[in-house]
Amino acid sequence: MSEEALKIRRPVQSEWDRILDILKTANFHHIGGPEMPSFPLSDCFVAEFEGAIVGVGGYRILDGTTAKTTLLAVDPEYRHTGAGRALQLARQAYVKAQGAKRLYTNSDDERVINWYRRNFGYELTGKRIPKLAPFGRDDRDEWINMVLEL
Repeated sequence: MSEEALKIRRPVQSEWDRILDILKTANFHHIGGPEMPSFPLSDCFVAEFEGAIVGVGGYRILDGTTAKTTLLAVDPEYRHTGAGRALQLARQAYVKAQGAKRLYTNSDDERVINWYRRNFGYELTGKRIPKLAPFGRDDRDEWINMVLEL
């Protein structure tokens, strides 16, 4: 897929089922539970390719200078195409434009942690956050916290 063919945009409510299907591929679909009490569509972007949603990435503005990513998932058929990178860049640009100076993220997967560090410059904070419920990888019981200075 070429980056020109990939469109990053805001989702609409009628796309919720497709977004949930994508989140299921990463075990991120338990919205309303203790790990992810809510996932407002107003606080996320979707990646669209040839009219189909292939990825989703959310964020939260925590205060005037701090933001946090929420969920990022790409349909397995479209991984390694640049969709995740485009979603991450959209989240970063948006929260920075809103005044954020720091962007935090959590992951329970070393491959994903390395991806954030290698591609975007995230640094490990040293914090490990216990999981509150089965979410993400089933074989991990904590999140590794990272921060990006914007």
